[in-house]
Amino acid sequence: MARHYAREIPDYARLHADLLERDVALVSYEYLLAVWKEEDEGLEALALAVGERRQRQGVSLPGLLRAYRLWAKDALEALKAEAPGLLVEAAPRVAEVLDRVSEASARGYRLALKDAWPLGPATGVGVALRDAGALVYAPRHLPLGPEGMAFAQAPGGALLLLQAPFKEVERGLRELAQSQAAVLWVGEGPREEVQKDLEEALLLGPLLRLPPGLYPVRFLWPLSLALESRRGQERLLRLVRPLEGQPDLLKTLEAYLGARLSLKAAARRLGLHPNTVLYRLHRVEELTGLSLERVEDLCLLQIALQLREALTPGPPG
Repeated sequence: MARHYAREIPDYARLHADLLERDVALVSYEYLLAVWKEEDEGLEALALAVGERRQRQGVSLPGLLRAYRLWAKDALEALKAEAPGLLVEAAPRVAEVLDRVSEASARGYRLALKDAWPLGPATGVGVALRDAGALVYAPRHLPLGPEGMAFAQAPGGALLLLQAPFKEVERGLRELAQSQAAVLWVGEGPREEVQKDLEEALLLGPLLRLPPGLYPVRFLWPLSLALESRRGQERLLRLVRPLEGQPDLLKTLEAYLGARLSLKAAARRLGLHPNTVLYRLHRVEELTGLSLERVEDLCLLQIALQLREALTPGPPG
């Protein structure tokens, strides 16, 4: 359906392919599910958020509503071809869903046009284009009404601004990241600062190839500083150069830092005996000349490993 919209509607043809596949297509799927569900209390909230996102993505309101009419047409044609016996029963439900999502998305679109977001503190969430589908389900995980959420587009992905302290939405955001297997960047503070931090995170974050989860934008600040200085890069990479050609030592060091310096937790991650991990960490100290008991050395190693990963070409695609 999403590609049908792109063929028929110029506004959708201009959307990035990832937005078509991971946002538009997911929305169409959720609307199809609503046709068959007896309970769809979250349908209006989902559609309202769609209206806000499409406005930020440069889709006109007539274009959005036309896409919804195409959705209804495609749904009925698919039923006619695949399950003609259900067409009479399902057609009124398709019309009902079409009316509800059109009205809700139009409200969301107009809400985005007002741009009445207060200038005070906000919690911001950033997702790369490849994880854009996560924002489709944000209204289901967050205890906020439409007035408490606002969407924005960024060069490297999409942003969601929340009018709530991070501690109030942290649990919902972690659940969202887990359920959608997405990397979510989060920041808290004045709106303009949060947006700038998130935009930078969307550009730098993919360099680290992180597993799904919720990550604070400050996690990337040291990497940002390192990338700004050629001399700083050379110094940091020199620290871990003795570990090149020692993949077991590198993996062990990364696991140890990722486990917040817990020997037992690192051993569980690696499937090794704690003594083996301890031996490898001692070897890291011997080769690098750094001490894993000194905070400043640990910080340097963490930044150096981040920089090394960011500058190492990733797999194709």
